[in-house]
Amino acid sequence: MATHLDQLPLIEAPDKVCIALIGGTHLNDAIERDGGLEGRFTVETPEGTSPPFYLGQYEEVPYIYVHFHGDNQWLQTWLGLHQLGVRNVLTGATAGGIHPAYRLFDLVVPDDFGDLNIDRPTGIPLQYLEGPTFAFPRFTPPMDATLRQILIEEARKTVRARRELDDISIHPVGSVWQARGGRFETASEIRALRQQGADLVTLNVATEITYARQLGLHLACLNVISNPAEGVGDWTWDTIRQVYRRLNPICTEIMLRCLPRIAAIPADAPRSGDTLREHPPFTTDQ
Repeated sequence: MATHLDQLPLIEAPDKVCIALIGGTHLNDAIERDGGLEGRFTVETPEGTSPPFYLGQYEEVPYIYVHFHGDNQWLQTWLGLHQLGVRNVLTGATAGGIHPAYRLFDLVVPDDFGDLNIDRPTGIPLQYLEGPTFAFPRFTPPMDATLRQILIEEARKTVRARRELDDISIHPVGSVWQARGGRFETASEIRALRQQGADLVTLNVATEITYARQLGLHLACLNVISNPAEGVGDWTWDTIRQVYRRLNPICTEIMLRCLPRIAAIPADAPRSGDTLREHPPFTTDQ
């Protein structure tokens, strides 16, 4: 699907940008209009050329925008972000609500995840990591506490400032599960996910959480409940269209408003993932 992103001028890759926004169906074309995007570029990675990256700026804070999770170029996207010096990532998506408290249009900043991915690499290949001890990271917690708190606070400020959004709740915790791609889940699969602890289901963010931790990037996630998960409630395609029209601009505003606060995080501030990927050497000589 052609967008005006294709008309942005080609530019040289920046030397270093520390923040990236990963676009999904929670943003769509809203960030193209409102994100201050200035140009597009690619980088060469060990897995080949990256998808287009877009350089944007919000309140004098530069950032890299990745459209629709990198258009299935998973390794090229994340290796490229790592090469560019990215340290902080905000991602997200629309999602099916499983938890009974989640209503249409609600926002969720999840604090846990599950991964049923079957169609993309389950992790960054060992040869691209800083060392073999980074191949088996821990995920307790799976996402960065500092970024999550910023995202929660900015979501509350943005939504609560508008009376027309009073019907929207912001959930500061939840377990987001990534299902297999290519189709919606069945009602039976959703019942199984609920029994396993899933609160909402989507298709991409668990892969991104995994890659970020392995590469030493800090990540938080914003999800929009675009429909009740299959078997939980009734919905139509028009239900999702309403979510796009109403909430894509709001999600874009929330994520952009996070950027100055992320840029102000001291470089030496302790972060949740700092010690969770450094597995001890595989040897008895310790």
